[in-house]
Amino acid sequence: MRYTLHQVRRLPFTRSRKTSILTPSSRSICDARQIQGPIGVEEFRKQAIEKNEPLLIKGQQEASQAMTKWFSFHPVPRTTNKQAVALSDHFTHPFDVKMVPHELTVPTWRPRGFDGDNVDRFISWMAKTQTSWPHMWLSSYLHDIKQQLGDEYDEHHRFLRFEAPISLMSAALRYNAAKVSFQRVTQLYIAQAPISDLPAALQEDLATPEIVLKAGKGDVYGSSIWLGLEPTYTPWHCDPNPNYFCQIYGGKVIRLLPPGLGKSLFRKVQAELGQTGSSAIRGNEMMQGQERTLLTTKVWTEEAPEEMMEVEVSRGDSLFIPKGWWHSVKSVDYKGDLNGSVNWWFR
Repeated sequence: MRYTLHQVRRLPFTRSRKTSILTPSSRSICDARQIQGPIGVEEFRKQAIEKNEPLLIKGQQEASQAMTKWFSFHPVPRTTNKQAVALSDHFTHPFDVKMVPHELTVPTWRPRGFDGDNVDRFISWMAKTQTSWPHMWLSSYLHDIKQQLGDEYDEHHRFLRFEAPISLMSAALRYNAAKVSFQRVTQLYIAQAPISDLPAALQEDLATPEIVLKAGKGDVYGSSIWLGLEPTYTPWHCDPNPNYFCQIYGGKVIRLLPPGLGKSLFRKVQAELGQTGSSAIRGNEMMQGQERTLLTTKVWTEEAPEEMMEVEVSRGDSLFIPKGWWHSVKSVDYKGDLNGSVNWWFR
C-alpha cells in the first residue's frame, strides 16, 4: 500500500472577480494526507478513523454504478472531436418531475460587450425550443423564481434557493452544450438532495459503502447528492458527524481546518462584520453578501491561515472529513460544465 504524508505545495488560490477562475498565489499550503485505493474497512479504520484527520483515498471508486449509469455524452454542435456531458435517460426518466432542492447564484458581472443575463436567455430558449411539458412549465417557473431575486443583492452575486424538477438541470446542460463558455448558465446547483428521496432505481446506484456501514458504529445520519453547473460552491462550515465524500463527475477542491482553528476563523469573520451567528448551520447569509465575500477571502486567498489544508478530489476519489473539521468546497473548473458528488454522514 502506498502512502503519501503531508506535503507542501504552492497551490493556494485567489479568486478573480470577473471570471471566477482560481489563480495561483505565492503562499504555500499543506496537502491533506492521501493513500492509494481501493482500501477496505480495516485499513480505512486504521488510517482515517483512528487518526481522526482528513484522508484522501485515490481511486476508491465508490458509487461506481452512478458513475457508469448517470451520465451520457454526445457531440458538441459545430465542433469536431468534442463531446458534452448530459444526464442519461437512466437518471432522468424516473426522476424527470421529481422536485429536488436547487440553488441559483446569478453573478452581476458580465463580460465586456455582452448584453443580457444568461439565465434570462436560458429561460427564453426553454420557452421557444422545449415544447413538451414540463419544459414549458419550467420556463415560466424559473422566470417567476428569478424575479424573487429582486434588486437586493451583494456586489458580486444574487442567491436563491428553490425546489424544481431534475428536468431543469437536464435542460440547462443541453443549453450549455450549444453555447460558448461566457454564454452558459452557471452556478445552478442541486444541493444536498437526500439519497433517500430518489426513486428506488437511483438509490440502488448509490448503495451505502461498506466503509460507512462498518468502519464506525454503523449509524448513518444522512446522505446527499450534489449535481451542479460549475462553478459550484459550498461555504465555510462544519458537520456534527464524520463525512465520507465521493466524487462521481468532474473535480472539486476542498480547504479544511481542525475544529478549533476553523471555529476561530469563523468567529474572526463574525467579529469583523460586527455580528454573531451559528457556527454549525449553513445559512443563506453564508452564500451572499458581506459574509460570503469575507469568508471567501479568509479561506481561499493568501489571507488563509498557514495551517489551512487543501485537497483536490477527482472522479472516483473519496475524502474522509472528521467530525467538526471546518471546510469549504469549490469546483475545479468554472465554465458551466457538470460537476457531481455524493456523501454520507455517519459515525
